[in-house]
Amino acid sequence: MSQPDQYFLGYSLPELERLQRQAQELAPDSNQLFDRIGVVEGSRAIELGCGPLGCLEILSQRVGPKGSVVGVEISADAVAFARRYLAEQKIGHVEVRQSDGKATDLPRESFDLATARLVLVNIPEPEQIVREMVALVKPGGVVALHEADWGLEYGSLAALDRLLSVFVDYSKANGIDLFIGRQLPRMLQAAGLVDVQINSILQVCPLGHPRRMLLLQFAENLRARILAQGLIPEAEFNESIAALKLHLEDPATLVLDIHYIQAWGRKP
Repeated sequence: MSQPDQYFLGYSLPELERLQRQAQELAPDSNQLFDRIGVVEGSRAIELGCGPLGCLEILSQRVGPKGSVVGVEISADAVAFARRYLAEQKIGHVEVRQSDGKATDLPRESFDLATARLVLVNIPEPEQIVREMVALVKPGGVVALHEADWGLEYGSLAALDRLLSVFVDYSKANGIDLFIGRQLPRMLQAAGLVDVQINSILQVCPLGHPRRMLLLQFAENLRARILAQGLIPEAEFNESIAALKLHLEDPATLVLDIHYIQAWGRKP
């Protein structure tokens, strides 16, 4: 792909396709979040780091034709994916802009809602995204985040422990915090928001669940970067992936999705 970036999982074609599938998989959780916030018809909403779809379709349905939605994404490839999907599905009143979510150059205090989903966990200096979101919403507007926290134990398997340790080492080496979810309330309060609230999501992924093999997908997406940085020998990496695959394919294995934290607050 043509766009170099610091995004944790990169912008390969398989990753863009995975993100579009993820948008559908996480739609119920995002709808629950927007229900709690109370996104109303006629609102003006923005999603930073929308990727190839994100919450754009959901937000479009909620704000209706009297409202508007802006998606901001740094990757040209992801922007093209999103625009193509919206056109194919005939989804209107949504604009997708190629821009850095840390500095959008959009008018200050011009949105009722600024949201981001699984963005902070994938980038360095996530506080800059939060500051930009706060600047973009009007007084009384809401900033809402849906983030991951990799802090749970996934089971007693040496190969899994090894891969998770490599993910953590890779993230630390690149200024990324895989445990950002637990920081959300503090970050929102530090950015000046009030009435900060949180919601915790943890799901079981039985055999056949679309997210049961998520860690294997991450491993393959990160393969080139991890090996290039010498974080694990290739033979050991391959052995760990093979062992994890067998473990996840065992119906007796309890698999939990990554722990998600939703947090939102209001601008005074």
